[in-house]
Amino acid sequence: MAQVQIEQYRQEYLPGMTDLFNAETAHEPHIAPLTPERFITLIEQKSYFDPAGLLVAVEAGQVVGWIHACVAPGSEYHHEQGRPPPRIRMVIFPRARLAVGQTLVAEATAWLRAVDYPYIEALHARDGYPFYRGLWMGGEPMGLSSLPHVQMVLEVNDYKNAQEAVFMTTAMPTLPPPCAPIRMPDLKTALAAMVHPGMHDSWIGFAPMRTVAYLDGEEAGSISWVIQPHLDRLGAPCMNIWGLGVRGLFRRQGIAALLISDVMRQSYQLGARFASVGTQLWNAPAHATYAKLGYRPHVILVGRLLEPAADTTAS
Repeated sequence: MAQVQIEQYRQEYLPGMTDLFNAETAHEPHIAPLTPERFITLIEQKSYFDPAGLLVAVEAGQVVGWIHACVAPGSEYHHEQGRPPPRIRMVIFPRARLAVGQTLVAEATAWLRAVDYPYIEALHARDGYPFYRGLWMGGEPMGLSSLPHVQMVLEVNDYKNAQEAVFMTTAMPTLPPPCAPIRMPDLKTALAAMVHPGMHDSWIGFAPMRTVAYLDGEEAGSISWVIQPHLDRLGAPCMNIWGLGVRGLFRRQGIAALLISDVMRQSYQLGARFASVGTQLWNAPAHATYAKLGYRPHVILVGRLLEPAADTTAS
């Protein structure tokens, strides 16, 4: 049997990498199939793409797995400037090749440990924006519960379950009906402002939008959304909600439901026939609001974290 070699990414591996990715995610219509051209345009062209962190497992000239690790600038206001967090963005290998997956995670972890940081994320949303945004479960970077072999190899390498979300979906075969809140606000839609370079890069190739509700000239709430045109297995574009918030004084007045239904209607008129959203598993009020508008649980998403081992040295 040929020995598995771990190689640094080169474009010549892309046909095998994308074929493997598509085979392992064929069961999930909310993951966009990759082609070499799509990978280069939407992933490799990000300013913080580093081929050194993209490791490819090769056996007898065939790609049998790959993992994407990176160190990218923080993208939220609270992130420390000049100290980007290390992350594993993607892990793909066949279910029957656990040893390949474990080796890839171990190699990527060793590469990321060179970064001075208190933890390493793996398919996690805590720091920074998803690298595969718009291609992988809408705006979510986290791992699917329907890919248990990925969860297994991360667990074996001490990455612990640190976050769970429920990914909810609905079909829009006809124009969704409007919602009527207690008071009807003014709604304005525009391209979402990309206030961080990392946020801008995460949306390369897409047109993320933001719809704001105003009451008495004051912003009452907003919703951020995007149309995903590359979900080929769905057969039509999908609108993904990647941010929703209503200010405290305006809650429980139907504003959230109005915003959701409005962007469903806007996206339907732009060609979308499906909608999706990921929310924290504990966020029961959000689940109830989405359920009233036809969304149903689709899959659980899991984010993992590797923290320093506890110091057991006696003092």
